[in-house]
Amino acid sequence: LTEPEYARAVAAMGRLRGRPLLLPAIASGSGRGARVRLADGTWKLDWIGGIGVYAFGHADRDLVETAAIAAAGDAVFQGHLLPGSEYLRLSRALLRHAGRRLRHVWLSISGAMANENALKMVLQKRHPADRIVAFEGNFAGRTTTLAEVTDKAAYREGLPLRGNVLLIPFYDAAHPDPIGRSLAALDAHLHRHPGQIAAMCFELVQGEGGIRTAPREFFSALMQRCRAAGIAVWVDEVQTFARTGEVFAFRALGLDEWVDVVTAGKVLQGSAVLFTRAMNPRPGLVAGTYAGATVGMAVGARILERLEQEGYLGAEGRIALLGRRVERRFETLARRCERAVSRYEGIGAMHAFVAFDGKADVTNAVLCAAWDEGLFVFTAGANPTRIRLLLPVNTTDEELEAGFAMLEKALRRVGDERGTPC
Repeated sequence: LTEPEYARAVAAMGRLRGRPLLLPAIASGSGRGARVRLADGTWKLDWIGGIGVYAFGHADRDLVETAAIAAAGDAVFQGHLLPGSEYLRLSRALLRHAGRRLRHVWLSISGAMANENALKMVLQKRHPADRIVAFEGNFAGRTTTLAEVTDKAAYREGLPLRGNVLLIPFYDAAHPDPIGRSLAALDAHLHRHPGQIAAMCFELVQGEGGIRTAPREFFSALMQRCRAAGIAVWVDEVQTFARTGEVFAFRALGLDEWVDVVTAGKVLQGSAVLFTRAMNPRPGLVAGTYAGATVGMAVGARILERLEQEGYLGAEGRIALLGRRVERRFETLARRCERAVSRYEGIGAMHAFVAFDGKADVTNAVLCAAWDEGLFVFTAGANPTRIRLLLPVNTTDEELEAGFAMLEKALRRVGDERGTPC
């Protein structure tokens, strides 16, 4: 598209959606690695990948070939009544990485649908208990019910609330006793609502909450308390899936023995809920027409196969190595721009940092400046708001160097404009 045509397309997109695009980004359907080509012919270094969808970046030849072969079939979408071979291939690939306790998998389209299915399972198995515990700052999805589980008031404005969600603090390394504080909050809920809590939802890395992490002992202490109280452990891995060094973060953290239900999405090119035999729902509770797109299932399965075969998994795998490379670059950036990078955090292929004071307007200014420099990133969290990076797992050193150079230019520009130079 010409520059005027592209501008008209961006404006039309905003009118059709009822709100403008955050950034003037319309993809052309082509790219190269971490770089995406926009419909106007310009290129951006894409470090958000559709909120983490592009596991191997853009136009990966192997995945494009996989998609083309799957698209030649006669079913664009597959249902649960008449599944195809892609359904079976993906289900088996997921269960290969799920450990011994999780024995079943149900495929669906969006991460919200997977979490809805997980929620229905735990509520049915723990009936009449109907309350859910979740972390402050968590994100579970945008359905009516999941918007209540999500700790963000703006996402449920005007929606009816049942009042059945109980929150406890997420891990805070600055607190003198972060584990004891969260255990005390969970115990208080147990005391106040005996026999009424069905499950606790665990985001092992808070995605929309700002890429916030916690050590194994934090989660294991809470999961043990849940097990002792007869509360189901539901792990939401829609965003962490395939980004933390293993396919599932709960296995990277060694939490297998406590997990009853886990959800996956984004990198999967669809979604799924995996569950134990004890959590297998009665017929009729979990169903639906579509299990997912044939292309999505085939590409999702191929992504898992490549993660296995090409050395991406494990403590010394390519995803863990990528995480360490990003950390070193953040350390350098923080030294070079001391006032502009106040905090950074992450693991594997998911990271975030606080720009300046973390106020929303400053963070959005950095976001826009980075876009102008050629880097596509996004925000997450609140108080402070963070800049979020969801990198392709095969991001190269050249792409990292280029992206951090663009990021530094953006930070310096915003700092100079606001009178707080780096």
